Amino acid sequence: MDAEKFAYEMIEVPDDRLVQAIYKGMGKARQLRRRQYVTRSLTAAAAAFALLVCSANVPSLYAYAKEIPVLGEFVRALHVGGGGESTRHEDIEIEISDSELVLHFIDKGRTTDTVAPYEVQYYSAPSRIALTLQSLTEEEYGKLESGIRSMNGVEDVYRTQAEGKDEISFAIVLDRLYDYEVIEQIFPGMLSIRLFQDAYYTAEERAPEQKVYYLRTKGMEQDEEFRSLLVKYRAESPAQVKTQEGSFILTIGEFASEEEAENRLAELQKNYGGAAEFRVSSGMAKEVPEK
Repeated sequence: MDAEKFAYEMIEVPDDRLVQAIYKGMGKARQLRRRQYVTRSLTAAAAAFALLVCSANVPSLYAYAKEIPVLGEFVRALHVGGGGESTRHEDIEIEISDSELVLHFIDKGRTTDTVAPYEVQYYSAPSRIALTLQSLTEEEYGKLESGIRSMNGVEDVYRTQAEGKDEISFAIVLDRLYDYEVIEQIFPGMLSIRLFQDAYYTAEERAPEQKVYYLRTKGMEQDEEFRSLLVKYRAESPAQVKTQEGSFILTIGEFASEEEAENRLAELQKNYGGAAEFRVSSGMAKEVPEK
């Protein structure tokens, strides 16, 4: 038995090929399970990776392990939701690699152990990520937006009106057939936005060629009128969209049929004594409104 164990442990496993296979497998898992199962998939991947590290007897793999957030430092992977905690920082540091952005918060010259509070929402008409970050300065946001614009899979980035005084909100419009995931880790704190091409759609998702119905306002500047409508309809969770001509509209809901949208408009009119600011509109899931 000892001789067999010695022979097994002496088997050489190419480090790079093993790690590539692990990453490839994780990528396929994301495409197959997608949103509902991403956390479960990452946890399983962590267990599988830990098993491989132990059983393959390849010490150098431990160096790779610390670079993969599912091991030890992983907090959550999400498509919609939020996380983070109050994090004192003096600056931010951004790393861009093709279709991935990694955000670190810096305090006294070192990366903080946690990340600042954040919220993530997704809308399909047009396909975009709505992000809100707390405790970000205007200068830091400028640095962040510049980094996002350089990512593969990004069509546009623009500021939106935030609810809180210490919050900065913005939208990332995705290119056609791109999806995403947001990953948070601690020790050190890291917030990662990963974009990836994905042509697979589940029954709950809207394909690029599918028409989406929603309620919308006229195009406006981000002025006092716009802000007052945000406050008035806050309970309806209105979304903010930048049109092709550069104006902004508020939208409510995303519906599969015109009838659903009309029913929602009737409900809105009943609850708000008219709601004349909104009308039913539609567009493809990846289409930006003209005006």
